[in-house]
Amino acid sequence: MLEDKARQHDQQVVDKFHDPVAAYTMTTRDYVMRPRANNATHLFVLTLPPVTEAKGRFYSIIARDADAVNTITITDQNDSECWKADIVLNRPCDGVLMYSDGLAWIALPSFWPGVPHTVHPQTTNPATQAPTLVSTSLAPTTTGA
Repeated sequence: MLEDKARQHDQQVVDKFHDPVAAYTMTTRDYVMRPRANNATHLFVLTLPPVTEAKGRFYSIIARDADAVNTITITDQNDSECWKADIVLNRPCDGVLMYSDGLAWIALPSFWPGVPHTVHPQTTNPATQAPTLVSTSLAPTTTGA
């Protein structure tokens, strides 16, 4: 059964796009997500599709609008092996590329080299607590001539 789920897009429209402004549970066809969390929409949770059903697929999630109070928390359905922590997006253009190997979600942070980005630890209660931020900067490396 899992082998059938790995077949990517057999004659289906693959570019399914959503820009949620409230809690949303993704389907396996929600490949591109551009959520907004602001003073009008407030913070909310974006739930990934079932990890086994999403086997072999990538999902692009980039915040169009977010801040330290109005966050977008990405979570699984308590079905991912080794799920370390929920992912919290708390500024515009924070993003992640999620990949399912059928057993676990693998998160690839979205950032531009040389531009400061933020690593977001798990928020214990996203409804009442703003995330703690650990800011890092990845400057391009140079080699001496």
